[in-house]
Amino acid sequence: MSRYEDNQIYSLEEILAEFGSGGAKPAQKEATSAEKSAPVEKAAPPPIVEPAPPPPPIEEVPPKETVERPPDRVSLKDIMQDTVDAVMAEHEDGILTEPPTLKERLAAFFSRRDKRVSQDTEQLWVTEPLPQPEEELEPEPDSDDALRIERRAAIRLRRSAAWSLVPAVVLTALAVAEKLTLLTTFFEMLPFLRGAVWGGLLLLSALIAMPAWRYGVQQIKKRRFSYELGALVLTVVTLASCAYDALVPCDISPLAAPAAAVLSFTLWGRFFHSRARRDAFRLVALGEVPETVVSPTEAGVCRQKGVIAGFFHLWDVPDSARAVQNYLVPLLLSVATILAAVVCLTGGQMDRFLWVWSAHLITALPISMPLCAALPMSLLQHRLGRCGSALAGFAGAKAVAMPRRLLVTEDDLFPAGTVAFNGYKLYGEERLRMMSYATSMAEAAQSPLTPLFRQQLLAEGGFMTKVNDLHFLEEGGVIATIHGETVAMGSAYFMRSQKISLPHDLKLQTGVFLAVDGVLCAIFVIKYHPSRNAEWALRALRRNHIRPVLAVRSSNVTPGLIKRKFGVDCRCVYPTVSARLAFSDLAHQKGERPYAALYRQGMLPLVETVIGARRLCAAVRRGTVLSIIAAALGLFLSYYLTSAGSFTAMEPVYMLAFLLVWLLPTLLLSGLVKHF
Repeated sequence: MSRYEDNQIYSLEEILAEFGSGGAKPAQKEATSAEKSAPVEKAAPPPIVEPAPPPPPIEEVPPKETVERPPDRVSLKDIMQDTVDAVMAEHEDGILTEPPTLKERLAAFFSRRDKRVSQDTEQLWVTEPLPQPEEELEPEPDSDDALRIERRAAIRLRRSAAWSLVPAVVLTALAVAEKLTLLTTFFEMLPFLRGAVWGGLLLLSALIAMPAWRYGVQQIKKRRFSYELGALVLTVVTLASCAYDALVPCDISPLAAPAAAVLSFTLWGRFFHSRARRDAFRLVALGEVPETVVSPTEAGVCRQKGVIAGFFHLWDVPDSARAVQNYLVPLLLSVATILAAVVCLTGGQMDRFLWVWSAHLITALPISMPLCAALPMSLLQHRLGRCGSALAGFAGAKAVAMPRRLLVTEDDLFPAGTVAFNGYKLYGEERLRMMSYATSMAEAAQSPLTPLFRQQLLAEGGFMTKVNDLHFLEEGGVIATIHGETVAMGSAYFMRSQKISLPHDLKLQTGVFLAVDGVLCAIFVIKYHPSRNAEWALRALRRNHIRPVLAVRSSNVTPGLIKRKFGVDCRCVYPTVSARLAFSDLAHQKGERPYAALYRQGMLPLVETVIGARRLCAAVRRGTVLSIIAAALGLFLSYYLTSAGSFTAMEPVYMLAFLLVWLLPTLLLSGLVKHF
């Protein structure tokens, strides 16, 4: 008999325990034995409600299986409440994330890449991409081994480049003689000899250029398309044109002389690049770890303690001209091929296709392209080697040339021997005590004048003392405590800002003043003598629009002192005292990478390296742009002349003249790199 048949009244708790609440509510805790034994007060009887019809009988379930009986009635409100509670429990903040938009889904779809991972069962359920192993660089060679390898490579390339001039000069002489009709009778008697002679000399030039072919193959293995591969395509097409001219003589000579010139300048470009590497490696092999390196920072280029790790890897990074050629050369070859095919198909001159193709390829590959980076790098490194500096390739030059500011310290502006101690004057104090205070304060402040004070203190037989609570002030001085006395040390402006009275007839501009407990006690006279190298460096910075940043600790070294001593207004940046101290510490730290290695002290090697790097980057950039213009203009002219049928305007002599004219700007830009 069910509970509904005996008309017994039940409490709300018992009803919920029997049928459930219909919502996702926490389960009731079981009553303890004390609660079960306690009497329950019955509430007032509610109005009698007609009982609901009895539920259907419950089927018996085997004891081994337990089936949870769902509630009889569940309202829609309870279902919605359960769903919201579940979402709120999953997102603790209670805020649902917005679904991605269609644009975001499409971007994620197209940017997704299939990454094959191992089919291990433990990794099939990993949703995040597995970490990819970093590409390990090959260990750098020893400096002596690198120098020996590069020296041999430079010798071989120089020999090949020199020998490549022989067939190029002979072919040029034959082209000039043919233009002057000196070989007309000979070629009319034996017409097949023209193609054979020109093709044989070009084949000899191609055999001499084997180092360039090997380099091109190495670059294609690294997925780089270099100028050398373009020259190889040009050589093959021109050789085919010479062979066709030997079998079927025509009225126009093959363009073997310009093709030989392209091969020769390709080898010269490889030689200049190898010579620059050799000069840099020679300096590194002689000096091993450099004393200092040039490092780019957020504040500007600065000199830091030397490192050598990574110098040879930086030389392996291709320059910007090579990076452009990787995309430009295939494009130019494709355009030249298409234009040649269009000219021959539209004009019905397929018998001239090899000649027209070779003409378009020659104009698409100007001979200035392999020299626009190699020649200025070689000339600059040769000059920097004489001042004890070695650039780490174009990558190092680009990093050094990026900032337009140069951090300069006292040692750069006034090296050893240019700062002298010119005596001192006391005001009613003990001599040894004041010298001890001044030396101790200079030592604690890490002043560049510390060696001068220490030398004078040792000469007078004094001793240093302990300095406490040292503070740098913006006015150009320091304050500390020595033996319970407040000691101030700095410039005359600093003393006036601290309300310390100075002599009325004082005309000293570069002195160091010492005061104890607000009373002037000593004046130390410091003389600064200008250095010719520093003066030249400041003038070079001024001409090249590079602003020096004073990373100095001395209160005497100011833009006014520099202008007064060197006679140069280089518009120095004089930062706050905290920035000056930070920049000074930065200049004494160890560099991260040797973008440029310095084996000589002083400001001159540093400035020459920075200015030379800036000029190198500008020359490479301008030379590359001029090469692109020359290629575009050459393709346009060759297409126009061949489509118009003016084949005589594209004879070998004229093609050589066109290539040499566009070579002159590159030579001028490269020569200006080493003059600054």
